[in-house]
Amino acid sequence: MKKEFKHFLLAILAVLALGSCQEDTEPNLPSPSIDNVEVGLNNDEIGVIGEDFHLNADLLAGELIEQVQVQINPIDEESYEAYWDFELIWDEYKGTKNSNVHKHFDIPEDAVEGVYDFLIIVTDQNGTSTEEKRSITIYKAENLP
Repeated sequence: MKKEFKHFLLAILAVLALGSCQEDTEPNLPSPSIDNVEVGLNNDEIGVIGEDFHLNADLLAGELIEQVQVQINPIDEESYEAYWDFELIWDEYKGTKNSNVHKHFDIPEDAVEGVYDFLIIVTDQNGTSTEEKRSITIYKAENLP
């Protein structure tokens, strides 16, 4: 009986010892947030080729902001006269905890009319990132509704 008890006790100890050797999980790092987004001159999600485009957003970093990026990407289900995409990166927000991004930039002359994904991507210095996606429509000035 003593022998069986010792074997049972050894088995329990072995299970407990192996169970306590689990790998540490990745830390849950705080991600940045994007709020109060306005896209387009009148917050209408419309851009006009060769004209001013408005972006406004409030950012809050999990740690500190590394960069703010904007991408305008074609949508797979859409058809376009030609391929076109666009990207801007702003480093001026680097090192800030929270910021308001208020930018005006021109839609380039080589842009192609159509519906696009508009992405705002905020990357944190801790390596996390957050993106906000909107759908925008780009027109030639003469085709503006």
